[in-house]
Amino acid sequence: MTVTLPYEFDTSGIVKVILRGVLGLLFVVVVPGIIYSLLISHRTAAAIQLLLVAAIITYFARLFLRNLVGSRGTITADAVVVQPGRLYGIQLAGPAGRFPMQQFAAVRVERISAPMSVQGRAHERICLVGKDGTPDILIARTALDTGRTLGEKIARVLNLPYEERLAPY
Repeated sequence: MTVTLPYEFDTSGIVKVILRGVLGLLFVVVVPGIIYSLLISHRTAAAIQLLLVAAIITYFARLFLRNLVGSRGTITADAVVVQPGRLYGIQLAGPAGRFPMQQFAAVRVERISAPMSVQGRAHERICLVGKDGTPDILIARTALDTGRTLGEKIARVLNLPYEERLAPY
């Protein structure tokens, strides 16, 4: 894979899949269940329980929206332009704006090992490391060892130092 400028990135895909699943569960299963419980089976206890389930799902959806970073943008030789990802009009977490290339210190590949107790796989995140108040910008999520190659190529093209570190899942 060759890296050329302008380089376009979109890291919002997995976040959108998770949030679509949460919204689908809420509006395809729980809300119709509440309506059915109230209007057809006349079981208010079931409706109240489903309402509690809806509250729990909404709580976790808010946590996901606040903490899962998903953005898209373009890297050029002189700047990075970032737009936060959007799903059904809801803005996802992540930086937004135009950041001069001089505001970045390095290209970092974060190697994430697979969790021990749950199902998952090792992967990597590639970030532009900001300095002096500039946020770190996630520019790619890759399979294990693919990120090293891509991160090194991006660092070379942008003339930035390359760094690597282990990160928690």
